[in-house]
Amino acid sequence: MDVLEVPANRQKGWYLSLMAPNTKGPAFAWLDPSRLYCNPQALADCVKDLLSPFDSDTIDLVAGIDAMGFILGASVASTLGKGFLAIRKAGHLCVATQSQNYTDYTGREKTMEVRLDVLKPGVRVLLVDQWIETGGTMKAAIQLVERLGATVVGVAAVAIENTEGGKWVKENYKFSHCIPEELQSQIDQKYLNSFKSFDQ
Repeated sequence: MDVLEVPANRQKGWYLSLMAPNTKGPAFAWLDPSRLYCNPQALADCVKDLLSPFDSDTIDLVAGIDAMGFILGASVASTLGKGFLAIRKAGHLCVATQSQNYTDYTGREKTMEVRLDVLKPGVRVLLVDQWIETGGTMKAAIQLVERLGATVVGVAAVAIENTEGGKWVKENYKFSHCIPEELQSQIDQKYLNSFKSFDQ
């Protein structure tokens, strides 16, 4: 499917076929949603699908996780008409911050941080990231938001794998993702052969 092509019949999840295959091997993320962001209709439909479960929820602020969560999170915030807060990798903010250590999907120990002057009691936050694999990064972001007294309304990502961490997110927070139920097992096994069905 051409990167800018839009099918006449846009079935839910049609844009998933735009995710480029991994040609660099297991050391790299196995699927790359960034290609679907290049297609304006695909991005709009992805955001619409992510927001659908939160139609009745009050959301004051959208927070995205460094770095790919910035793209999707900012798009979600713009669609809602809300502000966007960047949750950063440590060392990038020149203001007072709260930090949280975590282990990312590669198994490396890292630290993320958020500025102190935005999150406070009563602020309702939707957390957005591109992909939730082990759940360590999202859990750290949740801890940061809640430690500063704000409320996590929910979690949104293109995909949430059914790993221990992914299940923890699903069991403890309202969530949304773009993967149809019939493809979830393939996402979990990191072997996907059905996206071509969305090209029809």
